[in-house]
Amino acid sequence: MENKQTKKLVLSGVMIALVFLATFFTRIPGPVPPGYINFGDTVIIVTAILLGRNSGFFAGAFGSMLADIVAPGGVIFAPITFIVKGLEGYFIGRIAQYKQKSTEESEEKAIQQKTETEIKQDLLYGKNPGKYEFRKIAAIITGTLIMVAGYFIAELTVLKLVDPTFGYTAAITELPFNLIQGGVSAILGYILTTLLQKAGIDKLLE
Repeated sequence: MENKQTKKLVLSGVMIALVFLATFFTRIPGPVPPGYINFGDTVIIVTAILLGRNSGFFAGAFGSMLADIVAPGGVIFAPITFIVKGLEGYFIGRIAQYKQKSTEESEEKAIQQKTETEIKQDLLYGKNPGKYEFRKIAAIITGTLIMVAGYFIAELTVLKLVDPTFGYTAAITELPFNLIQGGVSAILGYILTTLLQKAGIDKLLE
C-alpha cells in the first residue's frame, strides 16, 4: 500500500511538470492580452482519468498556475487558474472514476476468484464498458465546461477589479477561444486516455 501511494505521489509530481510544459509551450496569444490559449488541459484530463481526482486537482492547479506565473503578464491569471484548473481536474477524476458497488451475492463470489487487476477494472469500468465510456465522456465535458465557465466568470468579475481591460466585452471576446481550447483538449484527452487504457496502462499504475 505504501509503495502504491509513493508511486502515485511521484506520478502526480511528473504530471504537474507535464501540465506546466504542455501549457507553457503551446501558448497562443489570445484576443485580450495577456490572455492566451493552450492545450495543457489535455494533460489534466489524462491525469484525472488515469490517476484520479486528487492527482487531477494538483496537476491542474499547480501545473497550470506555474505556467501563468512564468508566462509574460500571465501572473494576473495565476490565482484564478489555480482554482479553475484544479476544479477541472478534480471533477473529471471524480466523475470518471466513480465506482459502482456490487450488491449481489453471486457477483461477490465471482470477484473473489478474480485477480486484483481484474477487480480494479470491474470496479472502475463496471460490467458494461459502455457505461464507463459514457462516464468518461461526461467527465471530460464537465471539466471542459468548468474551465470555460470559470474563466468567463473571472474575466467578468474578479479580473475586472484588477485590470480594467477585462469585463463583459473581454469575457465575450475570449469565450469562443476558450471553447476551442476546451474542445480540442477534450478530444485529445479522450483519445490519449483511451489508447493508454487499451495498452494496459492501468496495470503499470498499480
